[in-house]
Amino acid sequence: MQGVTPSRIDRTAALYIEARWPPPRRFGQVAPGAYVLVDPNADALDGEELKQIAEELQVRLFGTDGRDDLCMLTYEGDEAEVLRFSCLAEAELLAMRGGEPPPPVGRTRVVTRDGVQELASWGSTPRHSGRGEAGAEEGPRMVWRGVYNPVAERFETSQPQRMAREPVRTVIEDGDYMKADLAMLDTVVAALKSQPGVRLHTDFRMWSLARASLRDTYHDRLSGLTAALASRVVAQVYDVPRDLPFLAIAPMRELLRSVFSRIEVRVQDPSFNIRAVPANLIDGVVLELSGADEVQRLLNLRKFLSGRRQYLELKLRQGVAGVKTRREFDLCRELRLSAVSGPAVSAPLEEPFPDIALPHAELPYRPRAAKA
Repeated sequence: MQGVTPSRIDRTAALYIEARWPPPRRFGQVAPGAYVLVDPNADALDGEELKQIAEELQVRLFGTDGRDDLCMLTYEGDEAEVLRFSCLAEAELLAMRGGEPPPPVGRTRVVTRDGVQELASWGSTPRHSGRGEAGAEEGPRMVWRGVYNPVAERFETSQPQRMAREPVRTVIEDGDYMKADLAMLDTVVAALKSQPGVRLHTDFRMWSLARASLRDTYHDRLSGLTAALASRVVAQVYDVPRDLPFLAIAPMRELLRSVFSRIEVRVQDPSFNIRAVPANLIDGVVLELSGADEVQRLLNLRKFLSGRRQYLELKLRQGVAGVKTRREFDLCRELRLSAVSGPAVSAPLEEPFPDIALPHAELPYRPRAAKA
């Protein structure tokens, strides 16, 4: 409705919840339009009370005109799951309201002033990564993409990339991501030992790092890395939302900063809030370039690069992954980014890239066919 802006919704909701949710209950805003409600005296949120909240917010925001103007999606789960839900894109939330499955754990409900609809009881709708059963033992094949420095005109590091085999029907949980990431680390360590001159990236999923129950497994595995090997690895944290959640800071510092010489976060939102990241936690940010077409991709790239001055002031590197076209690469080169990867830079290889110089005009790099 006219005049009901996102800022007005946030302001009205915050004032209302503050009055409606008194101590010992607690609440806090964790993202635009997203609030965490805590009731230490209850095992679950009361559906009737949520319905009343929706009714009263409906009147405060929209008056008595219209119906179903206000719709709340509520999610109950542990801290990490709740914060992850709060960072979902609007399109994903609207899809849930339209019938798409909610998160695989926790409890998701749609609340309007007319009632409460249960989308899923606790953990009843696990998501699956595919429809087949074959290939579960083999896992994905690993290939390597070169990470190119357009300023120095050379490949400086390599990024492992999983090439999926047949789809595997398996519940995707935080522990599954951890196992996949640690398997990637094993591949990286083996490559470092066989090729003494290379520097490599390896991945860590932010939400899995933040899971307290997985922390010991990460610690035990990472503490076994020698300083010599770890110094040649760039740790990239992926699945990072626009605002780095507070609960991710300590695990990143304790598990990664204490081991690796360089840490980067890999983001999909070109408006990533770099000012929200504590000093000395990371060394750079890599944008996973996305978009329906080249026009949208270039817009996203320009938005990310518009913050170039902030990154320079903070002495942080900017990189871009998934670069597909020459225009995208040239824009990165003009802004003197130090790390660019994707199909426009190199074909995937079976082995990591050596540290080689290559003029940018000769990209994308493709290995020469072997002579008979």
